[in-house]
Amino acid sequence: MSNSAGGASARGPAPVLVDVATAVRAASTGLSVLLLGGLMTPIAQAYLPVVGQFWLLLVSVVAFAAAGSQVGDAELTPVHGACAALGSFLLVLPLIFWFPPAGGGLDLAQIVSAAGAAVVVGAVAGHLAGRRRERAR
Repeated sequence: MSNSAGGASARGPAPVLVDVATAVRAASTGLSVLLLGGLMTPIAQAYLPVVGQFWLLLVSVVAFAAAGSQVGDAELTPVHGACAALGSFLLVLPLIFWFPPAGGGLDLAQIVSAAGAAVVVGAVAGHLAGRRRERAR
């Protein structure tokens, strides 16, 4: 028996929809940015009062964009970027539960909105990184 030209081996490798190894590394990068930015919050609030009140929001956007922009070989770059950014948020979420805000308990709406922001920012960053990658080819 011989393989026909339409067989699975003739098609080549299957497309990589989401590059899991790259997504995990990207989530780790986002986690590092979130941790370092969170640790620098008191300094930013003390020395940059105007920026300090928005510091965690800025750090989150930068972290989610950094995670989402590492697309690797993924074909669906917005989905890959959203997964990587959401992964970085999910990695830092246990710390939020472990050390709740001093002013009160956990706010479920804030957690859900941060997860939504991670998905949106990660998807946009992934899309832009995918376009950059395609132009380079």
